Amino acid sequence: MTDVSPEPDSPDVLEGLVDVRVTNAGSKSEMRSVVLVPDEGEPVVLHEQGQESLSASAGLAAYAGRRVRVSGRRGWSSFLVHRVSAL
Repeated sequence: MTDVSPEPDSPDVLEGLVDVRVTNAGSKSEMRSVVLVPDEGEPVVLHEQGQESLSASAGLAAYAGRRVRVSGRRGWSSFLVHRVSAL
């Protein structure tokens, strides 16, 4: 289990497979992102608190291809990760 930062009082929790892929392809916002492909629903872009949001986080990218549980805060376009655990 990796602590990225202190957890909020009541964090959001997601589980799924981590992937690194190009998001917003073909637009001026195109970038390489770490995404969580949940068991149900659409993929969610993951960001680490305190890391540059315009590039894939190396810490989160290290989980590519693995199933994880992430906790943190879900925003309108991404998920701010406070804790990640490999499953």
